[in-house]
Amino acid sequence: MKKIRIFMTVIVITLVFSLAAGSLLAWSRMRGLFEPPASGSSTALSEMNPSKSGGLPVYSDSLSLMLVNQSNPLPSGYQVRLADFEGQKVDERIVPALKQMMEKARTDGCPLTLSGGYVDSDGQNRLYEDEVQRLMKNGNLSRVRAENQALNTVGKGGYSENQTGLAVTFSADGKQGDDFASAKQYHWLSENSVYYGFILRFPSEKESLTGMEFQPGHFRYVGTGNAVKMREYSMCLEEYAAYLSKQSQN
Repeated sequence: MKKIRIFMTVIVITLVFSLAAGSLLAWSRMRGLFEPPASGSSTALSEMNPSKSGGLPVYSDSLSLMLVNQSNPLPSGYQVRLADFEGQKVDERIVPALKQMMEKARTDGCPLTLSGGYVDSDGQNRLYEDEVQRLMKNGNLSRVRAENQALNTVGKGGYSENQTGLAVTFSADGKQGDDFASAKQYHWLSENSVYYGFILRFPSEKESLTGMEFQPGHFRYVGTGNAVKMREYSMCLEEYAAYLSKQSQN
């Protein structure tokens, strides 16, 4: 009888220690679920903090999708916030995205030259008049025809998105204008620019919608989310703005 009591006591003690060990292990695992990652875990911190993982600023669509063309003048009272970047003036709000994109292009062996940015109204009118004069001289056009044609390539002050500070022009390896389409940098931008919020503003197949001829070096900031969707939907800015307007009415 005494042996039985000793045997039962050993079993009870063993069970108690087993339960205690199991509880301790379970508590340890549960605590790990709720504790923040250790301060030395840079990977975890970078995933939690967009500013440390290459995150870009996000702006309202009233800025990013501002539509300026021959039919839509620059909004009254619009204030551009200018900053100097790579020898050009652009709106300071696009600098983080522009900087990241150009650095990535350089890393990938496709260095870009920023050859155009913000142009004020007077400057845009001068560009327009210069193009009119060039067309009249070289194309032997009347002034009326030259003015109409210049609208498809340059645009007048007040009706050009160059005044928004959100548009930029690239060149590379001595190639600019139409020649930029044959540069490897153009193909890199066609593939990657949307991930930094930029779109090719005047594609060749959308001329009837944009009112502008194909300009391979002209890119416009619209925000990453919008840029990715526009490429997915094969839409230019005019189409996308109309699409969103229709969606909001439904």
